[in-house]
Amino acid sequence: MSLFKKPYFMRSGVERFRDLLEAQIGQRCEIYRHPSTNKKLPAVFVLLFKNFPDRDYMTAYSYGLSAAKGSAEISAGRELVIQIRSNLDNWGHVLGFLISHLRNDCPFDPGQIIRFGQPIAADSTMEHFLVHDVEDKLGTSATFNLSKSYGVALVQLSPIFAEELSTIQKMGWSDFYAKLKATKEHVNRKPIGAYK
Repeated sequence: MSLFKKPYFMRSGVERFRDLLEAQIGQRCEIYRHPSTNKKLPAVFVLLFKNFPDRDYMTAYSYGLSAAKGSAEISAGRELVIQIRSNLDNWGHVLGFLISHLRNDCPFDPGQIIRFGQPIAADSTMEHFLVHDVEDKLGTSATFNLSKSYGVALVQLSPIFAEELSTIQKMGWSDFYAKLKATKEHVNRKPIGAYK
């Protein structure tokens, strides 16, 4: 263990990102490393904050998606965030899994559906995600400058039920998200479109 803290300019990107997040949130996170499925790309990290923004919530951030080229419209690298009302770490770890397997093929653009294909965690039957812009109530910034020449911009994932895919197709993702907003952190909410 080092006897001194590394100067800021010597810290890795994930260390800088962690420092910025911890300063904004006011608590320490747990960091998990997920191996890359592509030998040309580095590992993916998940930064997990428990009981944030409230008790029994979990908020997790990724670091590693920005190692692959994302959407042409963004100048910063893209990273993911998920905020969910659950105590199960799987909701955070799924970010590492998705990025490790999809970052060469999926830009994670707002409006995109990420099909997981099985229940994401044991406390819910939700199987997929909707990608959308970060909400103000997230509790942190949506962009972070990690150096003079590099930063990351966040997009958020919200879990959805398999039966909601047809609802999204009918109403469009933005109208669907407008209905989802109020309960998107709840893992056992009613499916949208299930009751008319």
